[in-house]
Amino acid sequence: MERAWLSAWVSMKVDKEQRWWSWDWNFADSVRKQMNLPEKVIIKDDTLREGEETPGSYFTIDQKVEIAKALEEMGIPEVEVGYGAGIQEHAETFKALKREGIKMKLSSHGRLYAKDIKKEVDDNVAVEVDHINFLLVPDPVLGSKKAVLNRITEGIEYAKSQGVTVAFGSGRVLPKFWEKFLKLAVDAGVDRIVCYDGNGCALPTAFKDYVAFTKNVVGKMPVEVHTHNDLGLACATTLAGVEGGAEVVDVIFNGLGDRAGNAATEEVIMALEILYGINTHIKLDKILEVSQLIEKYSNTPLQGHKAIVGKNCFIHESDLHVEQILTGNWMTWELFQPHVVGQTRKLIFGATTLQDRALIAKLTKMGLTPSQEHIDSLRKKVKEKIKNQEFITEEELEILAREMIK
Repeated sequence: MERAWLSAWVSMKVDKEQRWWSWDWNFADSVRKQMNLPEKVIIKDDTLREGEETPGSYFTIDQKVEIAKALEEMGIPEVEVGYGAGIQEHAETFKALKREGIKMKLSSHGRLYAKDIKKEVDDNVAVEVDHINFLLVPDPVLGSKKAVLNRITEGIEYAKSQGVTVAFGSGRVLPKFWEKFLKLAVDAGVDRIVCYDGNGCALPTAFKDYVAFTKNVVGKMPVEVHTHNDLGLACATTLAGVEGGAEVVDVIFNGLGDRAGNAATEEVIMALEILYGINTHIKLDKILEVSQLIEKYSNTPLQGHKAIVGKNCFIHESDLHVEQILTGNWMTWELFQPHVVGQTRKLIFGATTLQDRALIAKLTKMGLTPSQEHIDSLRKKVKEKIKNQEFITEEELEILAREMIK
């Protein structure tokens, strides 16, 4: 009865394949009524462009091809490659990806503020981009309100006439002007709208409202979100955009990007799967492999405690944590199983593991029946060892235990 009460007390929604669990409250009607979730979410990876904007990072064309193949293998349907017009090496990358038979939609970051908008489009078309993602920012080239409004129409109409799909976006625009921009873009034939938080300046709640406002104007047209991490909120803001109705998330592996980076591909994917119950159709077990490839080529080491892919994510040392893992209750201290993302679990014994619970659980799992004297002696041995090496591994503990308990 006591155990049944404890189970009933815990609010958990467990995945049918036991891959993860989620807090029941995430799916409560009172919460879900606040969301306008799309039927599906497209993962658009921007690592090739934004990742290379990370200070100190540079990808060769061969490396970009290898990264693109890895992204395609894991099921990413779209990537933003770079500036098909304006940066020659990016143009060559588009050509290389086409030669290698990459099937993902290849997007180019287009400058709607370019001096010659037709040349901007023509240069992109020449390198076989599938999609131009037009960004509008204040620029002396567009020196008047009339010039800005005309450019939205001119750029989109010309790009569409050349056979590519087109997205249009801007950021920090006053609502009355944003609505005007959106209507012009729709009338010009745009295929997608992009809502930007390019400075990490938006409250997630405000960004959700921004996306909802946009959806109200453009209707069923897909909306994409692109956020930055200046206050550590890029993932939260991206997810808020999805709650507002956005169907496309622009994300970057390992949270790379200029300044403090962008919303991390791996974090957004796993949050969509676990917290929202949205099937991203991504091969989740490829996440760590792709992350490590990008870590190597970006010359940007990951923090040990980086969510999803950090080396510490599934290392347990705390006494109660180790005990629960050893007794099969992984859900007590893990949200999802490590193999789901290609990780592995590791138990270590250190200063915070030397109460009785973890030691007893480990010795019991080994088939040993320790006395209190055995446990006290083993604890003393471990304490001596960790003075010099901080912790001992599970395998080292097994050796010590078998030497002491026959």
